[in-house]
Formats: sequence, C-alpha cells, structure tokens
Amino acid sequence: MTASGYKTESDLRSTALSLLEFDLVREQLASHATFDPARELALALAPAYDAEAVSFKQQETSDARHFLEGRGNFDLSLACDLTPLIRRASLGGSLRGSELRQVADTSRAARIAQEALMRQRDLARLHLLASQFPDLRALEGELDLAISPAGEVLDSASPSLRELRNEERQAHQHLDDSLQRILRRVQRQGILQEPLITERNGRMVLLVKVEMKHRLAGIVHDVSDSGATVFVEPLSAVSLGNQWRELRLAVEREEERVLFALSQYVAALAEELALVVDLLSQLDLAMAKGRYSLALRATSPEILTGQQRPFVALNEVRHPLLTGQVMPISVRVGDPCPVLLITGPNAGGKTVALKTVGLAVLMAQAGLHLPVREASLSLFDGVFADIGDQQSIQRSLSTFSSHIQTLRSLMQQATSRSLVLLDELGTSTDPEEGTALAKAVLAYFARRGVTLIATSHYRGVAAFVQEDQDMQNASVELDPTTLEPTYRLSIGLPGRSYALAIAGRLGLDTWVLDQARSMMAPAQEGAEKLLQELQEERHLAAELRQQASLAQSEAREKQAELDLQLQELQGKRAEMLEEAQLQLQERAESLQRQLQRAERALAQPRRPSPPIQPPSRRVFDLLPPQEPGPMVPPEEAEEPEAVGTVKEALQEVAQVQQELRSTHWQPQLPARENWLGGLRAGDRVYLRGIPQPVEVLTPPDGGTTLEVLLGTMRARLPVHRVERIAAAQQAAIDHVFLSQGPRPAPKLTLDLRGQRVEDALGEVDLFLDQAVRASAQGLRIIHGVGSGALRSAIRDYLARHPLVQSFHRDETTAADGATMVEVA
Repeated sequence: MTASGYKTESDLRSTALSLLEFDLVREQLASHATFDPARELALALAPAYDAEAVSFKQQETSDARHFLEGRGNFDLSLACDLTPLIRRASLGGSLRGSELRQVADTSRAARIAQEALMRQRDLARLHLLASQFPDLRALEGELDLAISPAGEVLDSASPSLRELRNEERQAHQHLDDSLQRILRRVQRQGILQEPLITERNGRMVLLVKVEMKHRLAGIVHDVSDSGATVFVEPLSAVSLGNQWRELRLAVEREEERVLFALSQYVAALAEELALVVDLLSQLDLAMAKGRYSLALRATSPEILTGQQRPFVALNEVRHPLLTGQVMPISVRVGDPCPVLLITGPNAGGKTVALKTVGLAVLMAQAGLHLPVREASLSLFDGVFADIGDQQSIQRSLSTFSSHIQTLRSLMQQATSRSLVLLDELGTSTDPEEGTALAKAVLAYFARRGVTLIATSHYRGVAAFVQEDQDMQNASVELDPTTLEPTYRLSIGLPGRSYALAIAGRLGLDTWVLDQARSMMAPAQEGAEKLLQELQEERHLAAELRQQASLAQSEAREKQAELDLQLQELQGKRAEMLEEAQLQLQERAESLQRQLQRAERALAQPRRPSPPIQPPSRRVFDLLPPQEPGPMVPPEEAEEPEAVGTVKEALQEVAQVQQELRSTHWQPQLPARENWLGGLRAGDRVYLRGIPQPVEVLTPPDGGTTLEVLLGTMRARLPVHRVERIAAAQQAAIDHVFLSQGPRPAPKLTLDLRGQRVEDALGEVDLFLDQAVRASAQGLRIIHGVGSGALRSAIRDYLARHPLVQSFHRDETTAADGATMVEVA
C-alpha cells in the first residue's frame, strides 16, 4: 500500500485471495500431495494471468486425472527433499548411511514415476515432465550395492571392507571362545555376579562381585551404579581383545572412507539431483491436483481468450469449502451484461454466491478443476474483492472509510478484463446517500465495461439495475413457509428483504410489526407483494418443470423398456414361426418321400398271372352259361388300397404346401420387400446374429429361403434372417448416385477424450464416413483410458457399423487408450 492509502494491484490481488479464502483451497490441495516439496508448492499456488500458463496448468491437471482414472499410479512416499543433503555433500561433507539411502530411494522413485509416465504418450504434459528426468541409474546402483535399506554400510561396499570384517568377526570369535572358557572356570568359584559376557568401553568383560574382584586377575573397565558389580577384562584375554579392537577400528575407518566416496559421488551429480527434486515436486503437485479434482467430483473448465467482453458462465457450481449437502448455483455475468447485482435477505446466501464465483475464477486460473457441471469463463487479468468489515483501529478508519479507500483503489486498478466483487455496496452510512453512491458505482463500472458482481440490501439500487440494459438483477431466496435460506440464485428478479417476516418469526411484538407495515409507502408495499407473487410463480414454474422433466425421463425409460420388450417379442415370434415352418417343411418332405415311394411301387411292372387252362370239354359243357360283365383292369382289381394311399398323400402334401405359402407363417418384412426382390447372386447381405456380411449364392426369387455362403459352407436360410444389404451394394440397388467434389486430405486420427458417449459416437460416424469417401486406411480413434465406458461404447458401435471391416486395440499404447480401425 502506498503512503496515500492507495492499494497496488499486487495488494488488491493478495487481498482478494485472502477474502475469498483461497488459502483454504490451497490447504486442501496440499493434503493430497505425498512429497514434502510438492506440499510447499501447493501452499504457494497462485492464479496465473497468462493464457498459455493457465492452459498448461489446466491440461496438467486433466492429464493427472486421466492417469489416475486409468488406475495409473506411482509411489513417492519414500522420496525426500534432498536439497540440504546435496548442499552438505557439495561443501565436502560426508553423508551418513541413512542419508545416502534417502538419495537412492528418491532416485528410484523418480525412475519408477518416469517409466510409468513415458508409456502415457497421450498425456502430453505429464509425458513432457517425465522426459526431463536425468538418468541416475548408475548412482542408484552404487548406493544399492553399498548401503542397506536400514542405512548400514554393506560388506559389498568395497573389497577391503569385506576382508576387514571377516578378520574382525574371526578375532571376535576367538575372544569370545577365550572368555567362555574363563567364564565356565570362575563360575564354579562363585565370584561372578551373573554368568554373562558384555561390552564396556569397547572391551569385552565379565561381571564380577566387587568383593571377589581380587580373585580374578584383570583390568576393571567400569563399576555398576549400585557399586556391587565390577566389569573386569581378564588378563589372559587382553591380547585377543586388543587384536579385535584394532580390527574393529580399521573397519570403522573403511566405512567412513566408503561413505565419503559416495558423498562425493552425490556432490558430482548435485545439479541432476536438484533437478530430480524439482521435477518430482512438479509431478506430485500435478497428481495432487488430479486427486483433488476427483475428490471434488470436479470438471475441467473451458478457458476462453480473445472475447471482446469477458464473461463467467457456471452451471451448477458448488462452493469447494462447504461440506455436507451443498446447494449448487448457476450464474452468468459479463457478456452481454457486465454488471450483476444480487439482492435478498440477510443470511440468504448473497455473500456465499459472490465468493463462489470469485473462488471458481481463481481456481480455474490456478489450474484447478471446478466443482461444477459445466464452466466457461474468460481469462481475467485480475480478481479484486471488497468483502466484509475491514475497519482498521490502528489507522482510525471506520468500516465505511475502509470500504471507500478500497473502492478507490479498485476503480484505479480494474480494467475491462478484470473481475470485481463488491459485498454490501453502499452500506455503513445513510441509506439514502448509500443508495445513491451504490448506483453511481455500478454505473461507473458498467460504463467502463468491467465485469462486476455486487450485493446490496437497497431496493432502490435493484430498481436502478432493472432499468439499465448493461446490468442485471439476481436474488437469493428464503423458503416462503420456513423462512430458511434455499441458497438458490435466481437471475432476472430482485430479491425481497423478508425483514418484517423474519422479525415476526423471531417473536417481535405484533404491534411494532403492524406499525412498521403501516409506515411503508404504498408503492413499496405493492412492489413487495408483486415480488412475492413473481417468486411464487417462479417456484411453481420450477416445480412444474421438474415434474415435467421427471415425467419425460420416466416416459423415455418406459419407452425404451417397451421397445426392448417389443424387440424381444418380435425376435421370439420370428424364431417360433421359423421353428414351426421348419416342422411343417419336414412333414411335407416326409409326405413327399412317402408319395414317391408309393409312385415307385405303382410304376413297377407286374409279373403276368399264370395262364388259365381251359377246362375239359366235358366239364365246360356241364357249366351253366354266364352273363357278360364289365371289364376290370388287372391293376385296379389287384391293388385298390395303394391307389387310396397315393391320393391321400397327395391331398396332405397339397394342404401343407398351401399352409407354408400362407402369410400366417411368414415373418413380417414390410421394410425389406422393396429390395429383397432385387437381390442377385453375388450380392452381400447382413444376417441376424452374424456381424460380417455374407455372399448370396441363390436369391429368393419370390420364395421364402435363399442360399448364402457362410465362410466355405453353403447354407439355405429363411429370408427373414436377412437384416440389411451390405453398404457396398446399397447404392446399386437403391439407385442412389452421389457426385463428390474434390476429396479433402483424409483425417486418420480422431481424439475423443473427455467427450460424452452420445457426442463421441456421432463424431465416430462422421469420421468413418469421411475416411471411406477418401479411401483412407489405418484409422486411429483415441478414447483414453478413464473408466472404460467410452472405450466400450466406441468398440460396440464399431462392431455394428457397416463401414467397419475390422478393428483392434492400438498396441503402441500400454493402457489401451486407442483403437485401430480398418474400413471396408
């Protein structure tokens, strides 16, 4: 702040961050970080005011969220801030084994994170960060060889150390054997306090009773606190103890040499290690932003640049710091109306709405996703706020004076690309003068095109805004029955104060309330009633819209369910008809075979009957004369039963064939009759239940079946199994001719990440159509990993699409984030 009381742009920005509680957002973000330097970066996060920087930060957050949604992860819990260790090593200091272990663990964490992200080429920002990590595998290997996970120097650190430790262990074993023999000998003499061998001042000793110390020749190295025990090194073991002690010191010197050499190795790679710490900090901050986005169920905002007039459009945004059941609000301010005035009762949520919008803009420009259904906003060069009571006792400033000084600074610093938030404009002074001042301030910012959101209690200010085309009213409401805040923001109408209603609910004397109502101007009372009626109508309209939306949604679900049931019934009906038709067909064929057998039996020549020998003359003469009768063919006379069987079979076959030809047994094919008759041998069609087209060998020709080629097998199927003709034949049969202009360069890649399934499938259809017309091959559809819903929907769609010949997973992406497509 300058000596004249003006606040600089930096001061105003810092004040806005504090008033809008951006610090609490940073604390929430820091809680999602796992690397200490990343937590510090999160706590220092600030909005950017450059379009490129904001875009980079937002894409970084989106990439991190996609990575996490794809079940990608890496562990940075063992990584440490190596800055003090690097500094000490660079100054010639020696690091301890545990500190060198931290260097190795941090290097390993960086390598694992790099390997995980280098496979994610579609996550450009994270891939860029990962590509900058230096190669420290040699350092990591040396440290793993020399330092154990517990920070101890290993025998493998150097050949000398291995040899010295072997000698030291052997010397210790000799010393222990000697002391064990002495222990067993003197234990029978009763001079030991306890039968133990222990160490004092680097020497191995026995615990001897103080009154018996003269019984064991040796060196006293210590006395117990009670004075009852002395720690004696027997003289016979002194030489072995000296040898063990010398070897032990040699081992310690070699360990110090190894630690110093490794520390110098670390110092030589100081710049690379510092870069690793910096990149890990940025990477973990990005992952923290992704985790924070998931925790808030947030959405990536659309940041727009280049608009003539900036604006903010938030659909169902929630305040990120509120817990429990948070009521979202929707707000649009800026283009075309730069000024939005929020009115309404105390504790109705005006200030919360103001802070929600301001905090959303700050979060968006800091690279954070927003707890909102949809968000589009311009890039602002500053967010300035005057919220709450800012009186200063030290500077002898009243609340009004403090607001005026802040307002003066805002008017000086705000531009047409700024967002200004003013709470309780014109208060803390005479209402009439405050109203006039508030009107003038709003007019000033509107004339300069500054995007402004303000709150006020004054009805006159709301009336002034209602008459200005560059300004718009909004209001927060109370529930008309409970007088509890709804926290909903209604655009277009000023709010009611509810002062008398709230006072009555809180128990104020009814006489006072009646007197207050009688003192209200008739016009004011009429306006209050009109606002009440409008709000009630709005509530009713909102309820009706909600009911209509719910009913429409239920109707759509019911319609979808009925369509599915109808489809299933039609499928079952077709299957039943087909089964019955096949049974009749089998019956007809059986009868036909029976008829053929009968015909063959009748067609066989009959063996002639043996000739009748004429009787003797004498006998013939004795017979009475016979009357002549009709001539009977020999066959009919011999096989009347076979003739009846043939006639009955012919009649039954005719009946079955007539029933098969009836429309009762034919599936309904009204939509296909226009092209089924035009099928020719060689055409390709799709059959129900078969995803690939098949070739027609014999067309229906008015019949109920057709012959097709299934792979290498010929099959005759009923025509109702045909769903549609293959796309390659459709144009020829329907006689549709397409005249194309010059073909554009084929587009071989389609990126659908972040889109909804319905929109994505529409783009896939257009993409395939353009690719076929351009004779393009080797198409690639990028759908990302995410939850897998978009990938599954796209592949299901491709499996049914007539233009798709085949598709498969893109093997160049490890996480199954893209699909390769071959079109017909």
